[in-house]
Amino acid sequence: MKRLGLFLILLGSLGCGKSLERQIQEQVRTFDHASLSKQQVEVQNVKEIGDHAVAEVRITTAVRLVKKDGTWVIEEFRIGDRRWERAEHILAVINEERTETTLQQLNLITEGIRRYTDLNHQIPKVSSFEELMDILSPQFHNQVVRIDAWSNPFSYQAIGANKYDLKSAGPDGDLGTPDDLFPDP
Repeated sequence: MKRLGLFLILLGSLGCGKSLERQIQEQVRTFDHASLSKQQVEVQNVKEIGDHAVAEVRITTAVRLVKKDGTWVIEEFRIGDRRWERAEHILAVINEERTETTLQQLNLITEGIRRYTDLNHQIPKVSSFEELMDILSPQFHNQVVRIDAWSNPFSYQAIGANKYDLKSAGPDGDLGTPDDLFPDP
């Protein structure tokens, strides 16, 4: 009887795994009103961690390219039957969201620096952003943030007694260029 119960539990958990894979496949197939076929979306691996999951998914689709200055460049992605999205539109939306996320992070870090300064009567005197986060977290800043939304490290430099320079390199990933992002004044 114990073996039958264990078998049923195992069978049920295997069924749940397949169900999760089917759910993932369906959500990817229809993400933002896409209309990909079941054959275009293959769930290769799923790892559940508590109430989160990470899925490796292979998507088969098409891209339209255009030759610019002798180099082929992706112009559009097909996200369903006869539905195409311009690559520049996708990138613009992604960069807009990454900019907003990074500005929010910079403003929260600035608030942590303000709290630190109020208590210690001076700005953090550190030589790197990593050291800044080590000082601020968790008392003055409740999240450890090391990189911006483009996966580039933030920059922090103490300038004088009560001034500092905190910034993100922005979309191009290079500090000192016009697209650098700074916290609100």
